[in-house]
Amino acid sequence: MASNLSSIGFVFHHAEEFHTRMLVLAEETRERLACGAGEYAIWRSRTGAEVWFHLAPSSDDDGPATILGLAPFYEGSSSIPVLATTTSQRPDDNPMEGLLQGWVAPDANGVGAYPLAFELIDFAAHAQRPLPATWRCRVTGFCRTLTVHRDESTLPEIGEHERLAAQALIPIGLFNDVEEDVAPTAPATPEPTAWLTGIVRAHRRMENETTGRPFHWLSVESLAATYDLVADPDIVSDEITEGAIVEAMAWMFARVMD
Repeated sequence: MASNLSSIGFVFHHAEEFHTRMLVLAEETRERLACGAGEYAIWRSRTGAEVWFHLAPSSDDDGPATILGLAPFYEGSSSIPVLATTTSQRPDDNPMEGLLQGWVAPDANGVGAYPLAFELIDFAAHAQRPLPATWRCRVTGFCRTLTVHRDESTLPEIGEHERLAAQALIPIGLFNDVEEDVAPTAPATPEPTAWLTGIVRAHRRMENETTGRPFHWLSVESLAATYDLVADPDIVSDEITEGAIVEAMAWMFARVMD
């Protein structure tokens, strides 16, 4: 099964291998983003794959930093306006982690195409900014599934004589599982997950420079926005070509660009 880390070419067979690799990357970080909750130490690669380490505030200038956690990211080409409405944290989040909720592609009246939740990679740097506000975000979906469709005829049915559109996005993380004929309700804790379709505008098969493992990057024009997607090759159903339609279940990460 694909994970956020395998989506950018990091695969580990046991916990010790994971810890060893991540400590090496943490030592290689050269960029820092300081905020009130601590500091992000950012490992960047030539391919665009990144790992953001969460460092606790140090009480000793000469002592080693305490790593609270980490999160992967991919620095792609997307640039999406989001009307940010709320930020929140889950019970297990450390002070550097959290979610952003908002509306994608808002118009002049502040009405967006659809709501969406994001795992905000730089959460602590922006959580105290006044809301609502329109932020431009780089958004990357880390795919759990990625199905390639040659045309609309193979897209899944969503009703009688109706198929999912070639460019669609359903913010499934904003709804609870519900029984048939019962209206969906907002979950107690939103998840940054989306079911989306779109047209592949660009694609490259990348290689993680530290592990040698391949992964896919795609620029996908979906409903109202063009997203970056990354995917573990093990979950890709067929050859990816520009102009093809893809369908993905993805965990949506975002970085605030302004």
